[in-house]
Amino acid sequence: MHFEIDINERTHKVAVEKVGAAGEDGGAFRVLIDGVPASVDARPTDLGLSLVFDDGRSVDVALTGRPGGEWFVQLPHADVTVSVDARRYQRGETGAAARSGLQRITAPMPGRVVRLLVKPGDAVAHRQGVVVVEAMKMENELGAPRAGRVKEVAVTEGQSVEAGRLLVVIE
Repeated sequence: MHFEIDINERTHKVAVEKVGAAGEDGGAFRVLIDGVPASVDARPTDLGLSLVFDDGRSVDVALTGRPGGEWFVQLPHADVTVSVDARRYQRGETGAAARSGLQRITAPMPGRVVRLLVKPGDAVAHRQGVVVVEAMKMENELGAPRAGRVKEVAVTEGQSVEAGRLLVVIE
C-alpha cells in the first residue's frame, strides 16, 4: 500500500507491506517512509496502535479520525495532525464538502477543557488553535479545520468532556 501523509505542511511518501499473516489483530509490516526502511509489529489498542520496531523500541499511538482524511495522532512526546492523501480530499466533491458549511470541532477523547482560545464571532485561520483539552495528562490544542468565523463555543473552561462532545462550531 502506497500513500502520502502531510505533517506540518510537509508531504512524506509512505509504503507499507505485510510480512506474513496480518489481520484485525495486527501483524508484522515493512514500512518505508521517505526512503527510510523499518520493520514494525503493530497491534490495535483501544485508542489506536501499539508499535514495536525491529530495534526493540516500542510506542503507543492514539489515533482519532477527522473529516477530510485528517487524523489527530498522539505520540508520547508530541501531538500532530496528519492528512492522509490530502490532495484526494482537496479535489472533487469530498474535499469541497469538507471545506464548506458548518465545521464542528469535537473532543478526540475524554478529558477536561483547559483553555478556550476563541469566542463567538472571532475570525479564525485554517489550523488556528481554538480550544485546549487535557486528556491522558497531555494538553491537546485543537485547531480550526478551515478559515471561518466562530459561530458557537459549546463548552466552558474547566468542563469535563466525553469523546465526541461538541466543543466549537465554525462557519
